[in-house]
Amino acid sequence: MKAIRKVEPGKGALYTDVPMPEITSGDEVLVKVKAAALCKSDVDVYEWTPLVRDLKLPLPITMGHEFMGEVVEIGRDVKGIAVGDHVVGETHVPCGYCYTCRTGNQHICTNNMGVLGRSFDGCFAEYIKIPVKSAIKMDPGIPFEHGAVMEPLGTALHALSKAEIGGKSIAILGCGAIGLMSIELARILGASKIFALSTTKDKLEKAAELGADVVINGKEEDLVEVVMQHTHGQGVDVAIEYTGNQKVINQMINIMKTAGTCVFVGMIDYPLTFENFMLKAVYKELILTGIFGRRMYETWETLNNLLEAGKINVSNYIGPKVPLERFEEAVALSASTVGRVILEIP
Repeated sequence: MKAIRKVEPGKGALYTDVPMPEITSGDEVLVKVKAAALCKSDVDVYEWTPLVRDLKLPLPITMGHEFMGEVVEIGRDVKGIAVGDHVVGETHVPCGYCYTCRTGNQHICTNNMGVLGRSFDGCFAEYIKIPVKSAIKMDPGIPFEHGAVMEPLGTALHALSKAEIGGKSIAILGCGAIGLMSIELARILGASKIFALSTTKDKLEKAAELGADVVINGKEEDLVEVVMQHTHGQGVDVAIEYTGNQKVINQMINIMKTAGTCVFVGMIDYPLTFENFMLKAVYKELILTGIFGRRMYETWETLNNLLEAGKINVSNYIGPKVPLERFEEAVALSASTVGRVILEIP
C-alpha cells in the first residue's frame, strides 16, 4: 500500500510502498483510511523542527494522526466496533492501568503513552491498525473529510473546558484551524464577548464570520490596547494561546482580568521569558494551565452530541483537498490555509 513515511532525520518525507498492516493482537482493528487532515505537528515532523528532534521517533514511521475511515477487520476480542463501522482515531494510546489513566486522565497517560504517527505508524496511508480503545465510532452519515477534523475539534473543546465560558469574555490568540474552532464553540457555550487575534486577513474574516466580536490584526494593532479599550480596562476572563509565540504569550498575561484563566495550547520549542510575572500573573492570581489533546472519552461524547444537534458547521474547517501523493504541496498550503488541508487517500 502507499504511505507517507518519515525515513530519516532532516527535512522531508517519502511517498512510498509499505506492507499492509496486519492485526497481531485481539484488541486491534484495521481501518481503510478515507480522509486525513494535516496538522501543524505533522508539518513539524516533515520539517524536523526542534519540537521533534529530541523525541527519538522510531524511524522509519508512517506520519499522520487525524483521520476517518471504515473498519475492514477486527481482532478476536474486539467489542463495540464491527466491520463496516466508520471511525475516527483518538491520537493518544494510553496504557489504561497507571494512576493517571485510572483517575480519568487517560489522554495524558504517564506510562509510556503511545501517539499515532509518533510512537507507531500513523494515518497518512491507505490503511492503519489501531487499538480498539482508540477507535471512536461515528455516524455513517458524516462525510469522511469532516470526520478527519474531529480530533482537532476535540482539542478546541477540551481547551474551552478548562474555564467557565458562559457569560465570560474570551480571547482566542491564533486563528489556525483549532483557534477558529474555538471561536465557534465559545459562541455556542455562551461567551459574552470573543476577541480573535491573527496576522492573516483571511483568517480574521473567517473569525468574524464564526462569531468573533472583535478581530485584531497582530501586525497592525496592539493586542493589549484593543482588548483594554473594549473591556473598560478590565481585561478578559479567559484567554487561549495557540501561537506558541513569545510576544503573544506576554501580551496574553497583560490582557487578563484579575483571577482570569490562561490556557496554553500552542507548541513552544524554546525557554519562555515572562515580563513582570509577579505583578501581572502572581499578584493577580491568574490561573495558568495547559492541555494535551482531549479527554478520553468525555470530550468525544460531548462533541458527538453537538454534532448530532447540528450545532457545529464542520465544513468551516475543511480546506483544500490534496491527493496523498502530492503531500509536499499540502505542506506548502498548510501555513496559509483557513482550516485543515485534507489528504485524499487512494
